Amino acid sequence: MKYIKLIIGFIAMFILIQCRSQKKVQYELPEAMLPHVKVFYKAQCEKGQTLYYLNCAKCHNSKIKGKELIPDFKPEQLTGYTLRVANAQHETNMPDTLVTEEELGIIMTFLGYKKKNNPIVPCCKGK
Repeated sequence: MKYIKLIIGFIAMFILIQCRSQKKVQYELPEAMLPHVKVFYKAQCEKGQTLYYLNCAKCHNSKIKGKELIPDFKPEQLTGYTLRVANAQHETNMPDTLVTEEELGIIMTFLGYKKKNNPIVPCCKGK
């Protein structure tokens, strides 16, 4: 039992370190958004970034000139139904049991408000 707790502790610490070592992403929030609403959306985006790295990055991120880039998704790609069923791999890699509808919404918030890349970057590596 002691060893199991130790292993779980190491795994939790590893995940925490991975999440903390993520590059902070800049967000493009609307200028007209009220300050307290911006605070809320920034917190949602931070949570979405963590969920994205845990569930999506391994398939969707690209490396260009040694830099890992999060793709720019088009707004029409960021709807729950489209995101969940448009790609056959999502049915096995991203089922409801692994990524809840709420988490998916938070990931989509992050992807919708993250600062856009250079226009040359592809939107999602065909995935």
